[in-house]
Amino acid sequence: MTTMKNLTIFLLTLAALSSYGQDKTKETPTADFKRVQFGINVSPDICFRTLKNNDGSSTSDLIVERNNKNETIKVGYTAGLNVCFNIKKFVGLETGIQYSNRGYQTKMRDLVYAQPEPSAPNRVKLIYNFHCIDIPVKANFTIGKKKVRFFTSVGVTTNIFITETQTSVLIYSDRTDRKTSPTNIDYNKVNISPTISVGIDFKINSRMNLRVEPTFRYGVLKIIDAPVTGYLYSAGLNIGYYFGL
Repeated sequence: MTTMKNLTIFLLTLAALSSYGQDKTKETPTADFKRVQFGINVSPDICFRTLKNNDGSSTSDLIVERNNKNETIKVGYTAGLNVCFNIKKFVGLETGIQYSNRGYQTKMRDLVYAQPEPSAPNRVKLIYNFHCIDIPVKANFTIGKKKVRFFTSVGVTTNIFITETQTSVLIYSDRTDRKTSPTNIDYNKVNISPTISVGIDFKINSRMNLRVEPTFRYGVLKIIDAPVTGYLYSAGLNIGYYFGL
């Protein structure tokens, strides 16, 4: 919560300074400066979670230790639509609506049977997929005047939980089966993820530009009210295309 408070203060300060700067030096749209831009983005993400012992019991400690040994990262994604309000050529505010798939998976493990089972799977892993609608609000900063510019952003994303699905990957001697089904676990419906990115902004022409930015997101609220809870996070390569009006 301290991180959220500091980030909120930073964004409010930024907005105030930007407004002041805009009053002092009015900047109007020109051939190479567009006040409003619409964009589309996609980000392949590496996703995982941190676990926390909520009740302080030794049993919960054992569960955390066991899961940390048996679980690992998974590949997810984030994609959506955005709108940017550029205050100046080098600073702007951005929001939009995204769809994300985050989570984690178990490591592949061997299945051992008391008696030989030729028709049974030999290995198995489980993939846990958290599907969310994301609403980002962030401040964008651009440095440079040429076609290729340095770009960074900082902000907060509201994650609205939709559903969790579980994918079972079963390895047989002659094939691999995958089966995905929803779970019925009562996860918390809303989370907050501070977000930071750094990358390159490439100006295609006076109206269009392309951004490539490594992005990190961390959920600061617990995903479930339980003795052992988790905090989802992801790191990805966000690629965005923007068109200015």
